[in-house]
Amino acid sequence: MEFIKDAFSLFNETSEKLEQAYHKLESRASELCSGMNEKETREREIRLQAMGWMVTKIVHDIRNPLGSIELISSLLQKELTGDQDKQELLGHIIYGVKNIDTVLSNLLHFTSFPRPRFEPVNLRMIIDSSLEVVSYLINKKDINVSIYVAEDIDIYCDKALMRQVFLNLFLNSLHAMSDHGDISIEVIHNRDNGEIEISVQDTGCGIEQEDIDKIFDPFFTTNEKGSGLGLTIVHNIISAHNGTINAYSKSGEGSLFVINLPSQGG
Repeated sequence: MEFIKDAFSLFNETSEKLEQAYHKLESRASELCSGMNEKETREREIRLQAMGWMVTKIVHDIRNPLGSIELISSLLQKELTGDQDKQELLGHIIYGVKNIDTVLSNLLHFTSFPRPRFEPVNLRMIIDSSLEVVSYLINKKDINVSIYVAEDIDIYCDKALMRQVFLNLFLNSLHAMSDHGDISIEVIHNRDNGEIEISVQDTGCGIEQEDIDKIFDPFFTTNEKGSGLGLTIVHNIISAHNGTINAYSKSGEGSLFVINLPSQGG
């Protein structure tokens, strides 16, 4: 039990540090964006880049204890295979670690526009690995995930960045759903024009019509626990891959995100 207490203590301390750092970044970014006119756009970009060193240090300082938390939790899982309650507790810790790491990655991507390193990557592999990260929440909420993606579709992309895209979209869907919801992922490969269309649909709470045009804006969120950066990062990464993303939703009826990418990259 002492190991579990130590893991929780370290986890809570790290979460508090991340929350404090995030609020500082949000406040600074709001200052940069408020009252901005067209002439000031370039200046804002330069100042955002200057913030990058601060974010990089924050990420480094927080990821160090995250590694310890994950190591302790993994060791405990092996030791406590017969104790269901403690297994569930450890699952919560491990998911929390992965969730914090996702927020850290979003902070890094927010302060430096992504520059993809293109290579051929199996699309189904990226989707599966992203789902694995959120598997704890999928199981906890008893979410049904349907994947309509051929095993042989390769795209030219940055594997790490594209994984971040799906991870953020899946988290967005999961946070919008109560128990027993559905997520479907469908990919259509149009070999005639060399385009890939990727759809991610959920049965969540949906988006109000007055908010649909704001969802890709930095720090806009209707989720009290959300960072407001996930969909901004998705938009930036897809744009860096010379693609587009569109959202379709009705309040109470779920949401659909459609990504179009050139299959041969940029």
